[in-house]
Amino acid sequence: MCGAHRAAGERSYVVTLADGTKTHLPVWMTEPDAEGDVSLVDHPFASIAALEALRTLLDTTLDETRRSEDATSCR
Repeated sequence: MCGAHRAAGERSYVVTLADGTKTHLPVWMTEPDAEGDVSLVDHPFASIAALEALRTLLDTTLDETRRSEDATSCR
């Protein structure tokens, strides 16, 4: 860990990965109760609704990232 901050109301740690890049790790992911009811299974399952929600989230995040990059790029 090389720092901490709050973004969009969420506390995060700034961590350095093995390849030297830095990323943000939400604090809640490091807390003991973060695992919830997760268990390892032989055949993982995700519902179509969960996969669709994930796709929407990823598309939205990618769109926002692209707009942000476009707004800050030098032309």
